[in-house]
Amino acid sequence: MHPITFRDDLHKKRFAALLNRANKRMRHVPSIQSILYLTTGNIELLKIFNDYFFPETGEFFFKEMLEDERSDRSLFVQTQLVVQLYNGRTTLTIAELIDHLTRPEMELALNAIAIRALGVDQAELRNTINA
Repeated sequence: MHPITFRDDLHKKRFAALLNRANKRMRHVPSIQSILYLTTGNIELLKIFNDYFFPETGEFFFKEMLEDERSDRSLFVQTQLVVQLYNGRTTLTIAELIDHLTRPEMELALNAIAIRALGVDQAELRNTINA
């Protein structure tokens, strides 16, 4: 299991709030945990994501999200990563991550990848939600 390391208290609060809105079945799915972690750590990415993800039902209109134009290359790469973590349906490369993400964005990305791969300790997840 991967420990959750948040950027700051606001990141933790946004993550907990969005995870609480997700249906109970989805809260324990590593792909959902990872995309919620990544998007709640970057307010600009979260604004985009909120237009396409509906936590109560679990619907994620990822194709539509990918079709929207992004003038900011970093946000484009991050939206690609969200979809990659969710279902692997992009051709995002490691070089794109390295070349287009800032250090804080890269740290978020690496933690999100670890969450996707390893999941989150359920006790820690409960503590985060109940905090």
